[in-house]
Amino acid sequence: MKTRDRILNASLRLFNERGERNVSTNHIAAELGMSPGNLYYHFRNKQALVAELFNAYSMQVSEFLALPQGRSLTFSDKVQYFESIFESMWEYRFFYRDLGHVINESESLRHAYRQFSSKTVASGKKILLEMRDVGLLDASDEDVDALMLNIWVIVTSWPSVLQTLKPVDDQQSQVSREQLRRGIYQVVCLIEPYAGDDKEALKDLKIQYLGDQKVDPLWLFDEFAEYYKK
Repeated sequence: MKTRDRILNASLRLFNERGERNVSTNHIAAELGMSPGNLYYHFRNKQALVAELFNAYSMQVSEFLALPQGRSLTFSDKVQYFESIFESMWEYRFFYRDLGHVINESESLRHAYRQFSSKTVASGKKILLEMRDVGLLDASDEDVDALMLNIWVIVTSWPSVLQTLKPVDDQQSQVSREQLRRGIYQVVCLIEPYAGDDKEALKDLKIQYLGDQKVDPLWLFDEFAEYYKK
């Protein structure tokens, strides 16, 4: 593996584990057993590392939000979109853990994020409209617009919501995969009132994403109650 790729992989892992603001270039260099000077040869600073990781993330999202070519969208496609959203959230969870701080550290990244947001919401709207066209969604144009915005809010804020419920002295520990996955359940709940021909299948999907977690809205606070008993 090339040194540049090793640096990116280590940075992503450490950012996810500890939070981006808690990891310096010195930490990354030490993790890889290299000198800071060697790291700076490939990336001039931490912001350049974050920008490179964000570029990889945005390309990944752009690829999986494409509509199927040469055929109509199916319920299986709908499920695949949910799965892809979750996997990208998990793989790059550091980014949304403290979104405001990350993008405000760099004007160019802030600009890139605004472009990414606009493009992603537009792509998501096309998918929702296609779902409506094939009978998987029963919604007006206004409903589609509101639904897309609400989905975007849930997806981009969910990791941060989970992190802010943890006490200050436990901020470096990771949010679990199961906790993050619950965000997709919340997205399915948003879509369910507008379900079309796949209404029963969507109910089954909700059960799948819910798993052993509670439906009660207080589940989120109960989930982190153990931290405050210490």
